Amino acid sequence: MSDITKEELTKLYEAIKPLLNMKIDWLSIPDGALEGFEPSQVAVIVNTLLDGILPQIELLAIDEENRKLLQDIGLKKAPGSLGHREGYPDYVHVSGKRVELKGLFVDNPNLKLKRPPTKREPSARIKENVTLNDIQPENDALLIAAVQLREENGLCSPFIVDIGIFSMVEIVRVRDQRLIDTGGKWIGKMPKVISSKGAEKIRQGIPLTDNDYEDDTNFGKLKRIPYLPVQEFLKKWA
Repeated sequence: MSDITKEELTKLYEAIKPLLNMKIDWLSIPDGALEGFEPSQVAVIVNTLLDGILPQIELLAIDEENRKLLQDIGLKKAPGSLGHREGYPDYVHVSGKRVELKGLFVDNPNLKLKRPPTKREPSARIKENVTLNDIQPENDALLIAAVQLREENGLCSPFIVDIGIFSMVEIVRVRDQRLIDTGGKWIGKMPKVISSKGAEKIRQGIPLTDNDYEDDTNFGKLKRIPYLPVQEFLKKWA
């Protein structure tokens, strides 16, 4: 079965492109209140909001012109995910393509957030419950929505500043190959990496058993999947 093509991804991008620069009116935070929040805390709030309201995309707009524009995007909540928080995929497009959404929070240096000394790694990931068996290679795409808080009249709201559309099957293949290349493996339905005890056994030349592996707590993080198109998108907003 063939994979989704670059041309199909481009058409899907053009269909979803009206989301760019869209203000999400459902959330407004007073500018002065931001000093109590770290960027990662705001990211959780914004990404949770995105996950909840994008299935109702037409409600993002408060005026009739934008509402009509958003209705024409053609994304609907996927039947298989209704009632399931971690269902896959998130949406079905009118073209028949299936879309999984991940939010990328982009810090705004002009806002007075409580920033830690070091940046925290984005938590968005393609989890282990999304496997090659769950994917329709010819139909499935990943939508990354980059969102940034911007201030207007003393209130800060999220704006969708960029979107990226990628082949889901290619991402999952690279994600799984990375696990193998770093010495990990699947045990049952869980991705595992070599534990410190296992590493010591390797140094001693002792064969490993399944007990020498532990859960890969970073498995599937977009930042760690060496898939070039996704990494180039992330670097734009690092």
